[in-house]
Parts: sequence; C-alpha cells; structure tokens
Amino acid sequence: MASAAERLIDEAGKHRIALSRYSTATVRKVIALLNRTDSRLVERVLRADNEGRDPVQLERLLEEVRALQADGWTVLRGRLNEDVAALADAERLFTERMVHFGQRSAGLATVTNAPTTAQVVAAVNARPFQGRYLRGWLDEAEAGAAKRVRETLRQGFVEGRSVTALVREIRGTRALQYKDGVLEISRRGAEAMVRTALTHTAAVASKETYAALGVDQVRFIATLDARTTITCGALHNSVHPLESFPWPPRHVNCRSTTAPVIKGLPPFEAPSYSDWLMRQPVEVQNEVLGVRKAQLFRSGKLTLDRFVDSKGRILTLEDLKKRDAAAFEGL
Repeated sequence: MASAAERLIDEAGKHRIALSRYSTATVRKVIALLNRTDSRLVERVLRADNEGRDPVQLERLLEEVRALQADGWTVLRGRLNEDVAALADAERLFTERMVHFGQRSAGLATVTNAPTTAQVVAAVNARPFQGRYLRGWLDEAEAGAAKRVRETLRQGFVEGRSVTALVREIRGTRALQYKDGVLEISRRGAEAMVRTALTHTAAVASKETYAALGVDQVRFIATLDARTTITCGALHNSVHPLESFPWPPRHVNCRSTTAPVIKGLPPFEAPSYSDWLMRQPVEVQNEVLGVRKAQLFRSGKLTLDRFVDSKGRILTLEDLKKRDAAAFEGL
C-alpha cells in the first residue's frame, strides 16, 4: 500500500494530467475566438477588392482591421481571465485537500486559513512569469498580431499585389490547412501563452495555499516523457524551502507541478527523471539531450544534474567541456 507521502506525489502527478486537459480545452476556446476574428478580418480585406488603392482607402482599411482585431482580443482577454479565476479556485481547493490529507496522515492538526479565490487571483496577476505579467503577455500578443497584419497589407498595397494574394499571405493556403499564413503565428503564440499562463496560475495558487497552511517545504514534480526539458528533469523530485522554490513555469509550455512535503511523514523517494530517461530507448535519449550529451549520459560520465547550472539554465557542449573536461575524453 502506498505511503501518505507517495500518495501526495501520485495525486499531484494525476492532477497535472487534469490540468493539461483543462489547458487544452482553454486553448481550443482561445483559438476558436481568434479564428472568428480572423474570418471577419479576411472578409473585410476581401471587400477591399472593390475599393480604391489610394492612401486614404488603405488607412481606412487598416483602421477597420485594427478595430476588428482589438474587439476580438478584448473578448479573448475576458474569457482567459474567467478561466484563470476558475483554475485559481480549483487549484487552491486541491492544494488545501492535499495538505490536509498529509497533515492528518502525520497526526497533525489541519490548518484551515486557506486563501480566498480573490486573493489567489490577485497574486496571479501581481507576479510575472517568464519575465512578464499576464496582461503584458496579452498586450504583446495583441500588438504582434496587429503589426503582422498591418505590415502585410501596407507592403502588399505598395507592391500592387492583388487582394487575393494578400488574403492568401494573411490567412494561408487551404493546401497547407492555413498553417502558412501570418495569422498562424498568432495562434501558435496564443497557445503557448495560454498553457504557460495556466501553469503559472496553478503554481501561484499552490504557493499561496501552502504558505497559508504552514507548509514550508515543497517537492518539484516534472511530467516525465520525451517532451520533458532538461531544466525540469534535473529538478524532478527535488525538495526546496517554500520561499526559494523554483516554481513552474520554468519555461514556455512548462508542464511541471508541485507536492507538499509534510513534517512527520516518512520520506518517500520517487523515481528520478534520470532513472526514467536511462530506461528509455537511445532514440528518445538523443531527442531529449542531443546525441553528444546522450552519449555522456549513457556512459555515466555525466549525471543529468550536470547538464544545467544552479539557475536551471541548460549548459551547451562548450560549457560542459570547460566544466567537466575529463568526461569528454575518448568521445
């Protein structure tokens, strides 16, 4: 039978899978909103075929396109903020249940002063992730989308290109499922932003709840598969003080999570990412680490934690050669 500490780790991993599904559902909603905005945008550009090519007409077109995109992003912001608030509420409740289970299992009194949803949402919005606040990510994504369309239209008008050609460049081609247009850049960026923002939301909700319930140590848990980054893999299963914890997201599209370490529970050592990766086929090891690093890993000359520095930055081969020259002998 699994120990209480093991169950906490297992439940955190299963919950991370549920969070990934929630992220996918949110991404689909966001992409659907962008697609509706893009359809209206394309319809407006197509009408330019019956209009003049003078500067006044171009500026009118650009202003109407800008307004269409701005309206679409306003709706998108509202929906994403709703999903962030819903996730913040769910995560604080899940984290509270995890901590209470651990405290009861250790024979401790449960602490009940968990933060409110409003407090967690305020903390989510007050803390940056990957160098920017959520509103900053949204501002940049909206500005980038508008700029790409605006520059395409301006350049096309100057060059005398047909409206059909401009639409093809903006929307993409049916043959490539519209993945080759400038609008696709916005869709890909929006997906990465949404997934990263939701990981950030979950992490902040957990941190606020841990702090309120008296948890002072936390375990880092990476999602272990071929897409796991070395940055997260090297941190997997490591325990850190709450205040200096390396919170997810560690990178864009990060899928890592956390579990509380409860005083009084017998320690449990979960399988490491290194153990998991060593059991994978050579092809998977090469894909994750790169061929040369994978050779060093398989040979036992360098353990996985040596591939990143103290800040979690992935070291290059040149960095590794300088730091661990002996490991490269014979390779």
